[in-house]
Amino acid sequence: MSAPAAAPAAPSAAAAPPPRRTPAVPDTFPRPARTSRPSLRPRLRGAPARIRATTALVILLVAALFAALTVGVAKARGNVHAVGRSAAPQAATASDLYFALADIDAQVANVLLIGHDEQIGNKQSALRQLRLRRASVNTDVQALIDRGLGTADAGTAGRLLAGLARYDALAAQAQAADDQVQDRPVGRPPALAVNYYLAATALMHQDLLPAADRLGRGAEDRLSAAASDGSSTAKLTSAAVWAVGGATLLTLLVWQFTLARRFRRILNPGLAAATVAVAVLTVLGGSLLSDQGTRVRDAKSTSFDPFSALARTRAVASDANADESRYLMLPEREGYYRAQFAAKSTALEPTSTSPGLTARLAAFRRDDSTLQAAVASGRRDVAIGMATNVGRGNLAFEFYDYQSTLDTEADAHRASFDTEIADTENALDGWTWLPGVVLGVGVVLVVFGIRPRLREYT
Repeated sequence: MSAPAAAPAAPSAAAAPPPRRTPAVPDTFPRPARTSRPSLRPRLRGAPARIRATTALVILLVAALFAALTVGVAKARGNVHAVGRSAAPQAATASDLYFALADIDAQVANVLLIGHDEQIGNKQSALRQLRLRRASVNTDVQALIDRGLGTADAGTAGRLLAGLARYDALAAQAQAADDQVQDRPVGRPPALAVNYYLAATALMHQDLLPAADRLGRGAEDRLSAAASDGSSTAKLTSAAVWAVGGATLLTLLVWQFTLARRFRRILNPGLAAATVAVAVLTVLGGSLLSDQGTRVRDAKSTSFDPFSALARTRAVASDANADESRYLMLPEREGYYRAQFAAKSTALEPTSTSPGLTARLAAFRRDDSTLQAAVASGRRDVAIGMATNVGRGNLAFEFYDYQSTLDTEADAHRASFDTEIADTENALDGWTWLPGVVLGVGVVLVVFGIRPRLREYT
C-alpha cells in the first residue's frame, strides 16, 4: 500500500508579496480652477486698435475746429451787426436829433426877428424849416425807441418828448403874441412874445438839448463798447481756431509719418487731402476772424468818429447862428449872446480842418463882423436881412454854405463807414456753411484713407 502524499509546505514569510495599499479617497472633490477673461490689452495694443483710436482723435479734433469756426463766425457777424446796424445808427440818429432841436430854436428866433416885414427876411423859409425840423425830431426819437433803448435812455426820451410839447406851446404863444401887434419896430417883437420865447429857449438849452446830448453820448458809449468787445472777441476766437487747427494739423502730420514708416508707403492720399483741407481752413478762418475785429474797430475810428464829430459840429454851428438872431432881437442881452457866439464859433475850429470848411468858417466869421458893424451904425434892418436872407454876401448865406459843406463831409465819412461795414459782412458770407462742408469732406477722406490699412490686418 502506497504511502499518502505529503501536504505542501506553507510559503515562507519572506517570499510573500507585500499587501497592496488602497489610496485614500478624499472627502471632497477639488474645485475647478477659475478661468479669467481674456485681457483687452493685447487687442488694444495692436496696430488696428491704434489706427482706430487715432482716427477717432482726428475726428474729434476736426469737430472741435468746426465748433471754433462756427462760434467765431457767429460772434463776428453779431459784432458787425451790433456796431454797424445797431449802435452806429443810434449814435447818428441822436446826433441828428441834437441838430434838429438846436435848429428849431434858431428858426423860432428867426420868425420872431422877421415879424411881419417879409421884405426884410424870408419868414416863410424859416417856418418851413421849423416844420421840417419838428417832424425830424419825432422821426428821430421814434427811431431811437425802435432800435432799443435802455431803461435810463427810454426815460430820457420820454422826458424829451414831454418837454418838447411844452416848448411847442411856448413858441406858439410867442408867435401868437407877436402876430397880435401889427405895427412894431423892425426886429423888436412885443414884450409878451419875448418873454414866451425866453422861456422856450431856456427850456431848450437847459432841458431838451442836454437830454439829446445824453442820448447821443449813451449811443456813442455803446458803439465804443461794442467795437472794443468785438475786437477782443475776434482775438479770442481767432486764437482758438489757430490752436485747434494747429493741433489737428500736427496730429495728421505725425499720423502720416507713422503710417509711412509702418506700411512703407510714402503718402496716404486721403490723409494728405484732409491735411490740406484743414490747413487751408485754419489759415483762412483764423485770418478772417482776426481781420474782422480790426476792420470793425478801424471803421469806427477812421470813419464814424469823424462823422460823429462833424454831426455835432453842425448842431453847434446852428446854435451859434441862432445866437446872431437872439442878439439882434434882444439888444439888452447883447453881451451874453455875443459871448455865446464867440465860444461856439471857437468850438467849431477843431473839426474844420479841411480847406473847404476852414474857408467857409472864415467867411461866416467875416460876415458876423459885418453884421456887428451894421448894428453899431444903426442899420438894424440891414443886419436883420443879413441874418435871415439866404443870399450871397449875407451871413445867412455863408452859414448855409458852411453847413452844407459840413453835411457833405459828414455824409462822405458815413458812406465810408457803411461801405466798410458792408465789406466786412460780405467777407463773412459763406462761412456759415463752408467749414461744415470742407471739414465734413475731410472726415470722409480720413475714413476712406484708413480703410485700406485696416484691411491688411483682416
